[in-house]
Amino acid sequence: MGCSVGVAGASGYAGAEVLRLLQQHPALRVSVAAAAHEASLRSAAPWLDLDMPVAAATVEAFDGCDVVFLATPASVSGAFAPALCDAGTRVVDLSGAFRLTPHAFAAAYALDPPTPERMPAPYGLPELFRDEVAGADLVANPGCYPTAALLALAPLRDVVQPETVVVTGISGTSGAGKALSDPLHVSHALHEVRPYGGPHHRHRPEMTRIWQRLAGPLASVTFVPHVVPTTRGLVCTVAASLRDDLDDDALHALLQGSYAAERFVRVLAPGCWPGTATLRGSNLAVVGGVVDRDTGRVTVACAIDNLVKGAAGQAVQNANVMLGLPEDAGLPTQGIYP
Repeated sequence: MGCSVGVAGASGYAGAEVLRLLQQHPALRVSVAAAAHEASLRSAAPWLDLDMPVAAATVEAFDGCDVVFLATPASVSGAFAPALCDAGTRVVDLSGAFRLTPHAFAAAYALDPPTPERMPAPYGLPELFRDEVAGADLVANPGCYPTAALLALAPLRDVVQPETVVVTGISGTSGAGKALSDPLHVSHALHEVRPYGGPHHRHRPEMTRIWQRLAGPLASVTFVPHVVPTTRGLVCTVAASLRDDLDDDALHALLQGSYAAERFVRVLAPGCWPGTATLRGSNLAVVGGVVDRDTGRVTVACAIDNLVKGAAGQAVQNANVMLGLPEDAGLPTQGIYP
């Protein structure tokens, strides 16, 4: 029969993407789909071809579930997750409710910390923190930008000056979620590329916290995201000053050595840059970089599908690790192209 799964926020982009991926999962079976506005999945997400009701989003709706995915705002996840864990249910939270310390959360989200004693929860980037995810009852799924930025940064922890990191993020419009907003109106977004949210975007403290774990207390990040007129896809390009001399071959060996055993990270040959088009629908992250020996800086880019490796796919990957299942169960490693 497999494990019984619940998905909260099932009518949103990330929640519906979790449902899409779970349709192919050999061991996880969706028994509850919930959202703030009750409907049927056939009407809320007709592309899924799932004929099941959408329950009201309450903690009680998930009675009997082994694991619940919370694709809900931080204010909702903050209330739901502790109650579900207390009832013996494992939780993967796709919001930012448990990624930060209580103080950093309050500053970034302008909300009271939901359950300070659980903050931060184990950080669900398995390529870096697999041992902490395994067996946890609550995992904080990373944000889409931090996923790409940290996968690009992690191999550099011992070769760069950690306080010199600059991250440029570029994302498709689905990263903003399904809710309507003026900047995402098609006539505004279609031919526009623009930065937003910098320098205090709420993903920056998330990046900084993990970068400090990897590279020490002096580590810092300057982060500016941009939205581009495409639906899916995200690239983070990180640049930092080197501590010592490094060439492209050595950089490639460093990246390759960091991710050689990772199912979902691919490293490109020296001089090649990752792009988003071939990653649509996959849980892959593709990494490539170069060294600028004239300036003594290194640049590494990481591309992902923001709704899969940047959200729903990574959430399923985390659930697999939490439950002791094969990490790649139900997760595609081939994109849809063109």
